[in-house]
Amino acid sequence: MTAPRLGWWWVVAPVLLAGLALVALGHVRAGGYVAAASLLLAALVRLVLPTAASGGLAVRSRGADVVVMLALGVALAVITWAVDLTPQR
Repeated sequence: MTAPRLGWWWVVAPVLLAGLALVALGHVRAGGYVAAASLLLAALVRLVLPTAASGGLAVRSRGADVVVMLALGVALAVITWAVDLTPQR
């Protein structure tokens, strides 16, 4: 038995990890936008590629996967935009 292929998941994961690394390094706004972009990229990949090529991005039906990843990406971008990063005294 062979392990299932990850497909295009390996393209999205490093972008998400880069966003998380930016947040960990203190660049919260940039990291949030990069993480949001990775979710939007995942939605786009899931939308245009067949299920077999989507690999780890294919969890539910294509429509449900795209809507969930798109909603999470937009929500993360809005939250990143709205967060107040001014230091408190």
